[in-house]
Amino acid sequence: MGAVILCVVSIFLGLSWIADSNMYRINYVTSAEEKMDLIEKDRELIIVLDSYATELKDKIIKLKRIVEALKQPLEKARNREEEYLSNPINRLSLMRQMHDDWEPVEKLLKQPVGQEKIAFIEKMREDLPVEDDLIEANQALFRIVHTYDLEPKDVSTGLIDGVQYSGKMSASDCLTMAALSFNSGSYQIASKWLSAAKDLLVEQPRKYHEVIGVTKADVTLLLARSLIATGNVSIARDMLMRDSMLGEAGNALALHFLRNTPKPSISLECCESEESFNHLCRSVSRRQAGDSKPSRLHCRYNTTTRPFLRLVPLRMEELSLDPYVVLYHNVLSDPEIEKLKLMSEPFLERAKVYRVEKGSDEVAPSRSADGAWLPDPETEPEDLETLNRIGRRIGDITGLSTCSGSQMQLLKYGFGGHFVPHYDYFDSKTSYLEAVGDRIATVLFYPFNLTA
Repeated sequence: MGAVILCVVSIFLGLSWIADSNMYRINYVTSAEEKMDLIEKDRELIIVLDSYATELKDKIIKLKRIVEALKQPLEKARNREEEYLSNPINRLSLMRQMHDDWEPVEKLLKQPVGQEKIAFIEKMREDLPVEDDLIEANQALFRIVHTYDLEPKDVSTGLIDGVQYSGKMSASDCLTMAALSFNSGSYQIASKWLSAAKDLLVEQPRKYHEVIGVTKADVTLLLARSLIATGNVSIARDMLMRDSMLGEAGNALALHFLRNTPKPSISLECCESEESFNHLCRSVSRRQAGDSKPSRLHCRYNTTTRPFLRLVPLRMEELSLDPYVVLYHNVLSDPEIEKLKLMSEPFLERAKVYRVEKGSDEVAPSRSADGAWLPDPETEPEDLETLNRIGRRIGDITGLSTCSGSQMQLLKYGFGGHFVPHYDYFDSKTSYLEAVGDRIATVLFYPFNLTA
């Protein structure tokens, strides 16, 4: 394993990695630690729910036994009630039972079951993901599907960009993605997610979805609206009329949907990149790269930016001449990579976007990652030496002085994490920029695990 470095001239000088956290809520979106904690919470909640179900089952068993005991005299009296009641013992038994036994039965029925378990779940829910977390998670998957041009049906079964993963989605997961797509006006994508949800409803336990609140009717109605919004009116009408619960009413419903066209209620601009950008990310684009005309780009050893490189040259690969972008291979060692990860761990928080007009940083949908600026005031002396050594290496690579460069930023992007295409320089007047100057170059380090 090693690290490569990507130099983009005319942007920013620093080191990058990314993250996600918020002062006001737990950072489930980008923090790996919090996501691991969420799994533990899920496991704990399931154990509590199972314990609650056991208590309910015990109560049901007890009630069943009482029912059997109460039924025995009635079974003896069946079809011979008058003879049965002529016996004074039976009359006494009936009177005593009706007077004495039903009061404790009533108390047993009213006796709360699993109140501690319910209180625990109510308390735990305070620390569970909120709606904003779910929206960001949905947006992350939407972004992946959009960028890599994936089929929702494939993604729902764990097939992503030609690789089969073990994780699969539920009908509820697909319905959530469909709702996001529908509300953003992406009706064709919504239709595909809903078709996947419909198939999964057949495969997955019906009772579970009924309790959770996902029904076939929910999926069918939203699918019909999505199909009509994309012009597939006849397909939607036929589907509604074939539904056993709707029948002929499906025709009127289709007409109602046609007359009341939906309007997008949310924007997913932060999740939709330009097509030229998407092509850079797609496997098909990489495979077709060899079909292009002969390139003027070269690979060579850099020995010229600093005298020191004559002794230890760096492997350099040109990626673009305009803008000038080069890739350096094996710049950071494995121990240095691990050192950077360890020293940044205590300081990771949700990465923010600087707003020039406000003069401050803020969490924004355009960026989802965790980040830490290094060095931090609490950084250990030995860690400072590591950062200084990397800083000198940046100087060797670029030929620029790093004395006035900004701090290094370690950024940690999770699955679906992103930062929209942007410029790293500010091109604005602030007291800070007037004192130190604007950014002129960017250095990015990407660690690659070659054994993965």
